[in-house]
Amino acid sequence: MKVLLCDTADEVTRLQHALRMLDPAMEIEVTTESERVIEMAAGLQPDVIATELGLEGLKDVHLVRRLRDAAPLSAIVGWTRLRDPGRVALVLASGASGYLLKEDGVDDAARAIQAAAVGSIVLTRSAATLLGGELGAALARVRELEEHVRDIESQMEEGTNAKSQFLANVSHELRTPVTVAKGIAHVLRNPNVSDEERGEFIEQLQTSLDKLAGLVNEIIEITELDQGTFQLNIAYTDLAPLIDRAVADMGDLHPSVLVRSRIPGNLFALADEARIHGVIHELLENACRYSPEDRPVEIRARVMDEGIVISVLDQGSGMDRDVAWRSFEQPFSTGEATLRKEKAGAGVGLHLSRQLVVRHGGILWTDPVPAGGTRVSFCLPSKVGATFAAPPDAA
Repeated sequence: MKVLLCDTADEVTRLQHALRMLDPAMEIEVTTESERVIEMAAGLQPDVIATELGLEGLKDVHLVRRLRDAAPLSAIVGWTRLRDPGRVALVLASGASGYLLKEDGVDDAARAIQAAAVGSIVLTRSAATLLGGELGAALARVRELEEHVRDIESQMEEGTNAKSQFLANVSHELRTPVTVAKGIAHVLRNPNVSDEERGEFIEQLQTSLDKLAGLVNEIIEITELDQGTFQLNIAYTDLAPLIDRAVADMGDLHPSVLVRSRIPGNLFALADEARIHGVIHELLENACRYSPEDRPVEIRARVMDEGIVISVLDQGSGMDRDVAWRSFEQPFSTGEATLRKEKAGAGVGLHLSRQLVVRHGGILWTDPVPAGGTRVSFCLPSKVGATFAAPPDAA
């Protein structure tokens, strides 16, 4: 077997001795220059070329490629101290038959060089561990990326479904007020309509237009939240009058549902008055929409260490936790299928309410009630710097 070695004088001496001990008949030529080893490889055409990959001049991949061109039938083995899994992969990909780390000793290197002469691909233990660890990490990374891609695909599919559901929901929600408005406009063209009837029709028209405007405003607010352009006007605000006003609104919107209010006289919190009134109004209207007419809706407020806690309790069929989660996390998600829904709105309200409360530095959560119904609660800070790690006790 003919072997060509290229390294520093000390390293060549060590490896040459180990090879002689392994096979005294082995023909061994040596050099300490990377440029010289290419000339010698072309002239000798040895069975194996073992070279340090970090010598001055040509190095690692470039050296292997030049040796591959000079001696195409020779097995090229890197014998080096360079612990770089990326370099191991590149050297092997460039045509080398092995990568030997000097830390594993000259005896292992000598046996590997002998194996390379008969066509084996050789790695010392440390080189194999280095490459295997990198390969394992790469495979783990690939799995992570594949999972990430699946998550993105799932999110895109959910986004597409949410968009389709939104369009269906909005179409459903717009149909009634638009139809009412068109019918009233047609009736008002009739000169024979009495003043009393005209006033009633105009009031109904105003209600329909208010509903349309409310839906449009919710969609605009969701867009502003997503784009980061949404702004709040935070000030110390007494929430009690806001609750009283929202309860009064329910008397007009849902006259058949009794709303019981249990609130103390003063409920000062850090809040944007108009936005939080909208949140209270939304939670009460949802509760009234889903409660049977013979069962009251209840709104409670408490002053706690965490802040002001407001809870709205209905006695309807109850909202599943997964439905509540979708409503909170995904705009335009409702609890009923669009084609059969009779009570659900456009699906904006709960999502928007949660976003508004979070923007205030508070939290909003929901609890199915064992006896039936749903309790939706939120907590607002009553002092500067208040934070929440978990919902306060809602019992």
